Amino acid sequence: MKAFTIEEAEKLLPRVERLLKRAQTIREKLAWLLEANDGLVEANDELGFHFFLTENVRVNKEFHRLYYQFYRVLENMNELGVILKDVEDGLVDFPFKVGRKEAFLCWQLGENKIGYWHDCESGFEERQKIVDMDELLKTKDL
Repeated sequence: MKAFTIEEAEKLLPRVERLLKRAQTIREKLAWLLEANDGLVEANDELGFHFFLTENVRVNKEFHRLYYQFYRVLENMNELGVILKDVEDGLVDFPFKVGRKEAFLCWQLGENKIGYWHDCESGFEERQKIVDMDELLKTKDL
């Protein structure tokens, strides 16, 4: 897994933001499609795959077209090396190193730059402001 510098991660933010907004838009369309149509069969598996089938072939075709687009966007984000944590809340992590320890730079849609990080065992709620890393390394055993 590639470890980003803060500069590398921030350089990717415009692209990540576009992809994230696209994923949110597709997800909204999928939600509307599911609400507006009664499914004959609707199932989720443990891997997150969602299957939906109605009597209307056009609706089925549109559902699967949107589903494919949604996963293509997720695949594009994965290819960039970022980790999409939550589509709805717009949370994205960038693998990062603090000294020799693996961590994540944390960004949320609407933030204009990367200003937070968290270790691998914690998440968004425990994220910390980015400070001068040299100072951080002096005060922590990392």
